[in-house]
Amino acid sequence: MSKGIGEKVLEAVDSLIYIFREGVKGSKAYKLLLAGLGIMAVYGIYLWIFVQHAPIFLGSDNGGLYMTGVNEDVPWGLYISFFTFWVGVAASAVIFSFAGYVFGDKEFKRIVPLAEAQAVVALIITVWGIVANLGHPERGLIYMPRFENLRSMLDWDFTVIFTYMGLNAIAFVYTIHKYRRGEEVPWKFLVIFMIVSTPFAIGIHTVTAWIFHALTARPALNTALLAPRFIATAFASGPALLLIVVYLAEKYTDWFKVDLKLYRTTLNVIVVALATGLFFTLAEIHEAFWYTTEPLKRSQLLATFLGGPSLLLTFMIWLWIGLGTAAALLGMAPPMRKSKKKIVYIALLTFIAVFSEKTLSTILPGFIINPIHVPAEYHITPIEVFVGIGIHATVFILYAILIKSYLITLRAKGVNV
Repeated sequence: MSKGIGEKVLEAVDSLIYIFREGVKGSKAYKLLLAGLGIMAVYGIYLWIFVQHAPIFLGSDNGGLYMTGVNEDVPWGLYISFFTFWVGVAASAVIFSFAGYVFGDKEFKRIVPLAEAQAVVALIITVWGIVANLGHPERGLIYMPRFENLRSMLDWDFTVIFTYMGLNAIAFVYTIHKYRRGEEVPWKFLVIFMIVSTPFAIGIHTVTAWIFHALTARPALNTALLAPRFIATAFASGPALLLIVVYLAEKYTDWFKVDLKLYRTTLNVIVVALATGLFFTLAEIHEAFWYTTEPLKRSQLLATFLGGPSLLLTFMIWLWIGLGTAAALLGMAPPMRKSKKKIVYIALLTFIAVFSEKTLSTILPGFIINPIHVPAEYHITPIEVFVGIGIHATVFILYAILIKSYLITLRAKGVNV
């Protein structure tokens, strides 16, 4: 007899309770980790709330986003840079789903739930970054998709982000639900999941790029290469982070082990993605120095690569080029491919490199010209840094809980995956 909707909802709720109950269990060191993240999360959230209500607390007109580095001319800052970076990390989860579910690789299939969890938490950071940049959360209602104008990239971005987040959350919970009972995830479910989720995986970062390269005040981003560049670097940073997580899971458990072949195969993807992303960056450098006929675009690109109003921006773009090149070359060196630890070092270099490329270099392309044609500057403030730490700490608590619950499920039920 098939189960009714009510019974299925109760089973889903039971699985959610199980995930959070088991996810907080662990050693003293693990609980201290959660506690430390919790302290950072509470402080960051408190600071964010304080900023929004500063006129009340301080008895002045100062408050809200005016206490951060953003302004009327530069409305996007550190918070939106989180959105740009983490939406790419989320998009890369589809690589592991393909390897595990479509191509049937058992080693990759073991880590697909970790990739799904990573996609969920990464997208939560992206949404929180947007909300933080709005100032008051209720302003987000203005951006709810109404599809009155099908050319609105904001509507499409909202739709693809929340749909992809929901798909991965459902897949993760359903996998835990099945594994708790010692069952395999049905092939029918996997086929439907892959068919539906793949376009959204590509779409979340593609639509993001389309929003960026339509900004007339940032002609440095007005290039059709932006979406391919976003996708390429996403397929480097996401797998890099997941390799680090898998390595830590192996190190701190005695029942979760994966073969070195998985590390090497994932490293191949990272190297190809890095090389592609670096090539696109080289193409942009070529345009800036050789043939662009747009004065403002040339000025912004030259300021990005040679130094302008933001030296931090120039440092980060060259950090991307330097570390990205180093990681790609090391990833091709045979001695570096012989141990998991060395591969994880390359993954860490990759993560830092793409973080440098994907954050401020897509928020502050050289400089922004304000309505009176004066370059507007942006400087990161301590408030933004600590609020950002709080956002990440909050979501990393969830990530740790999801990972731990999955690992405990594998140990307790011994599912053959």
